[in-house]
Amino acid sequence: MKCKAEGSHGENSSPETAAIAEESVIVISDDEGEVTLGNSVLLVEDNEDSILQEKKTLEVLDEELAITFSRKGRVMPHARYDCSTHPFSRIEQETQVPVEKNASYCNECYCYLCDKPASECSKWESIGHCHCNAHNKSKYWKEQRDTALVGVLTMFNLDLTEIDSELKEAGNKLQLFLSDLSSVYLKYLQGSMIKRDSVECCVCSCHKEKVVNHKCNHCQINHVPVKFHNYSGVHKVVTDYLNQVNGESPKAAAVMLLGAARELVFHKALPNPFTLKDQSANIKESSVVLMTRIVTALQRLLVLNDYPLVLYDKFITAFRSFPFPAHFFIFTSSLNVMRWDNYLLTSVLAGQNLTGIRTKKGKKESLWETLVVVQSRVKRLEKEMRYRQLVRYLNAVQCSDYASLQLLKQKLCLYICKYGDFSSAANTLLYTKGMHGGISKSFTSELFEIHMIMLHTRCCPPLNDKLEWSDVWVPQAGALLKKGILIRTALRILFCNPHLYNESKCWSALVRVWCTSQIVSKEGRLMPQYVCDPDIMLKQTVMGMSCAVLDDLQRQVNVHLPEPFHNMYSSSAELILVVQAVIRYMMTTNVPLKGMLELLVAFGLNHWALSLLLEGVSPLLDLLCKFVSNVKKELYENEQRMVELFIRRGSGYLSNLTPLFLLHPNENVRSIGFCLIDIVLRNKANIPWSAILGNCLNLKVLPYIYLANSVEHQKLMANIGNLTAQG
Repeated sequence: MKCKAEGSHGENSSPETAAIAEESVIVISDDEGEVTLGNSVLLVEDNEDSILQEKKTLEVLDEELAITFSRKGRVMPHARYDCSTHPFSRIEQETQVPVEKNASYCNECYCYLCDKPASECSKWESIGHCHCNAHNKSKYWKEQRDTALVGVLTMFNLDLTEIDSELKEAGNKLQLFLSDLSSVYLKYLQGSMIKRDSVECCVCSCHKEKVVNHKCNHCQINHVPVKFHNYSGVHKVVTDYLNQVNGESPKAAAVMLLGAARELVFHKALPNPFTLKDQSANIKESSVVLMTRIVTALQRLLVLNDYPLVLYDKFITAFRSFPFPAHFFIFTSSLNVMRWDNYLLTSVLAGQNLTGIRTKKGKKESLWETLVVVQSRVKRLEKEMRYRQLVRYLNAVQCSDYASLQLLKQKLCLYICKYGDFSSAANTLLYTKGMHGGISKSFTSELFEIHMIMLHTRCCPPLNDKLEWSDVWVPQAGALLKKGILIRTALRILFCNPHLYNESKCWSALVRVWCTSQIVSKEGRLMPQYVCDPDIMLKQTVMGMSCAVLDDLQRQVNVHLPEPFHNMYSSSAELILVVQAVIRYMMTTNVPLKGMLELLVAFGLNHWALSLLLEGVSPLLDLLCKFVSNVKKELYENEQRMVELFIRRGSGYLSNLTPLFLLHPNENVRSIGFCLIDIVLRNKANIPWSAILGNCLNLKVLPYIYLANSVEHQKLMANIGNLTAQG
């Protein structure tokens, strides 16, 4: 048990005991029983050299109270108005002179405003401040204390409870910046003397005379020092500060940016006698550039981060309260960014509003946002993998920068594939809201192939940042496209876009897609596909239909494909249609044929389809010669790459490809086969299966070869011998 002596002591206590009780803290002992376990004796050590007054004799004050020892209590640090030694007089606001005895203080009195001992307060009795009169019951002094504690954060009207360590640190950095900026800005205000001819040469005709000490009234102003206010120093300090802000946390960055914006608003635009070429030297141009950067960064922060509602509103209110000068008027409403919980925005994201327009109290309200805000929303929705909402947003939002918005819409098909609606994704390539001709209008050959692979394999590139070719593809859940949709979409894109139609890489990509498996490997890599070689009747049937189908696809989108494109041999029928489309391209293109080697390689293991291509081109001798010459030229130019391809695809690939050319009735086509053999012979050391190729040619070609003269026959025999020779 512990109590103070000023508690209840017995009526029989002596005056001496009462005096001790008034001045001392009494520690009561309950060690009166035989058991001493759990005693409540508490010894409190004092930092100061206090005298412990021990009672040598046990004085019994009453039956239950016994004083063992006592000592004087210690006065703890306290605010001046709570001092028990020196009386304090409370007045609402007095800053000129100390009120009564408020200036006096004890050793433990603290200043209410400075939060340090009264003896260290520099404004304790200072006229106009008088911190000795401050107390917590005055509204004025409480506001002064809050201001002292908050510092530069007062511009945001934040409560002390809202200021955490993050905001405090941001305030400190902002204060340091303002301190550095003030000295540089003062130099700008003071200006410096400069001559116009130090900036640009004087072109007055008087200088041609070269007369010493000649005074010309026309150009004298160019040679007299004048005061010039150069803003470049301020521009550099602010730019360095903004670079520093990039590494800060979202809350700290917002505070630091708003503080810098407020400072720029109050900078005065002083007149100059002439203009420097350096944009940063002119305050209006320079400050607009800086403010644009600040506002852009703030817009990103507001969209990408979830600020507390109160803090968000105070940031916006603070920005709106800035007294913007005339050259800053474009920024007055720049932070009017829709919050994520805005009714119109949420209705668009939820799919309840497809147009981005609603009528409110008779007025139309549209989802119109700046490019920076749109980019930030896209980035956040991508990061959160909310692809369905992202597609709805891009289809509904409007932006003044139309071209940049179209670039963002280029990835619409990717986003739709991400949530597995491949049928809608294919439709988006041809029909995109707000874009004439769909997103395929601005496709390159690479983008064309990427989109075709996505729809063919139901896979997407792993990254969202850039839509580019990837070695690894990620499968997406979703139903397969109905038969015929992809081939119609692909051909329609090529027919509707001349820049793609006349690009041989697009046709190579088209062939490559149909010769790629719809299933990727476990590692996510694309695999080649062997499409079943149909019987001669199906080939002739599909080839007979192809002309009409291609004509219809050139005129319209929704073309009904005949029955062979819907049965079990639909893949073969589609590949035949692709071959016929390639032949039509080769016949009608208005640019020289090139990239034919890539087209040849694109068929992969489907040599029967390549044979159809050669058959279709053979009657057109002029076109056939161009095709052959281009293939041979590119074979020699890309020999090393072709060797790597042969090794990667194995002996079976070349053992079937080479006879295809050697058995052709046209001499020019047969020359391609000899070129392939020559490449193998020159790189025999790196191709371990060259003997297998020689044996295959001996079995497949020699018994059936059709040679115009014995020279080719002898050459082939010699080549086979070299291929099969040991070492």
